[in-house]
Amino acid sequence: MYVKSPMKKSSVKPNRRGISGGSPSARKNRTVFGNGNGNGTGATPRNFGKRASQDTPKKTLPAFTPWKVILASFLIGVCGILYIGHVFSTQQALIEVQQLEAEYERAQRLYNEQRLAYDRMVGPKEIYQKAREQGFINAGPADQIIHINP
Repeated sequence: MYVKSPMKKSSVKPNRRGISGGSPSARKNRTVFGNGNGNGTGATPRNFGKRASQDTPKKTLPAFTPWKVILASFLIGVCGILYIGHVFSTQQALIEVQQLEAEYERAQRLYNEQRLAYDRMVGPKEIYQKAREQGFINAGPADQIIHINP
């Protein structure tokens, strides 16, 4: 009895070459003498060993035309002028903020001096001193112990 094992799937990569649709490929049309054009001269083409493009590229104008360069330089100039104006206005605003901060600190200092003078005038030390000058006697602490005689 003849036993056959099941077929193993081979891990071969798929063919990535394009199928020419039934016609022979371009490389098969070539002859030993040239590109297969049948002239038989044996002259090698200029792009021998390189892929030849199907359509020849047309000469186009350069991407940077003069009007594009002028427009780009004009836009860069306008942006530069706007940036410089923004920098100057920001510096002016900073100077104004610093002046306002200095004025606020001066006003705060004057307020603190006046508040200290006022607190000294109405503070307990001054009040007790003025009361003694006018003849008042200090009663002592408010929570005195009262002794009741039986």
